[in-house]
Amino acid sequence: MTSETVIASHPVAWLRPLPADYRTPLWRWILLPASALLLKRNGGVWLNGELRLMVDHLLYVESKLIKSPKSPPATWRIELDEIADITLKKGMASETLEIEVFGKSVKLMTVRSEGFVEQIRAALPNAGS
Repeated sequence: MTSETVIASHPVAWLRPLPADYRTPLWRWILLPASALLLKRNGGVWLNGELRLMVDHLLYVESKLIKSPKSPPATWRIELDEIADITLKKGMASETLEIEVFGKSVKLMTVRSEGFVEQIRAALPNAGS
């Protein structure tokens, strides 16, 4: 297996954090108060995508309906040996998957992901310890 072989994948929504100096514009509070409140409460924007478990890393790829070279889909990867902790919190209709890497937390929203999370935990280099 190469490092680009997909072992498993699962649909998720990634909470892309806002920049530290971001301030919600006044017009958004006036025209779209509910979305402005959610933006402030969540501290970011949810992006739909897919989380893929590869041989030695996790890969997130944003799902886009319109493919454009001007705005390519967001992607990121986390090496499995950099993951400090994985927690799965159940909500009313969804689950929040938090992956801790170097003291920072990556937040994902998903549903029915227990099996996928177990596959990630089993793939971690320190799974046996």
